[in-house]
Amino acid sequence: MPTGDYIINNKKLPSVTTIIGRFKNAIGLIIWSNQLGLKGLNYFDELKKAGDTGTALHDLAELHILEKDYELPEDPIAIHCFQQFIEWWESLDCEVIWTEKKYTSKKLNVGGCPDLLVRKFNVEKNKDEIILVDFKTSKAVYSDMLIQLSCYAELIKENDGIEIDRAVIVRFPKDDDETEIKKFFKDDLAVGLKQFKLLRKAFDLDKDLNKILKGKK
Repeated sequence: MPTGDYIINNKKLPSVTTIIGRFKNAIGLIIWSNQLGLKGLNYFDELKKAGDTGTALHDLAELHILEKDYELPEDPIAIHCFQQFIEWWESLDCEVIWTEKKYTSKKLNVGGCPDLLVRKFNVEKNKDEIILVDFKTSKAVYSDMLIQLSCYAELIKENDGIEIDRAVIVRFPKDDDETEIKKFFKDDLAVGLKQFKLLRKAFDLDKDLNKILKGKK
């Protein structure tokens, strides 16, 4: 459960999620906010609850994978998501390389913390594969999640020299929907990385534009 800033040469770097979030399509959140308002619920309170559930799931999953002691939270939704995780995890046959590892990139000028890296034998190809796994508790799997995974794969390659064979998003829904698994291969990740590089440039340009606006009277 790494925390803290991403630093290179005493310079604080933006995170992968910060950059992607700056240009994220907000239509889904707007619709959700409207639905909450119709129910008399506060958007910011519900947004915090959703974030807390995701954080709890990630923390519990890491502790379970590492076979460390943990206590279940009081949040029934977090427990529901975690139960899905356990069912999924127990169905796997893989070797854990690491969980939640922090990275920084000099090439992309960014920092990030992927969830899980495993090694799994591919029977059809008769060889081991390196698989990057990301956990989600969102309502669906969105394109920005592929962009995020693509950048994480590049961070791992730059720092550890490890080539990712495929990346997997495992979504544990907060409702009664079934666990969703989406697999992405090298060609998919290449497209996602192209998009991230564009967003990275746009992020810096956006900061420059804001400086220009602040300097105008």
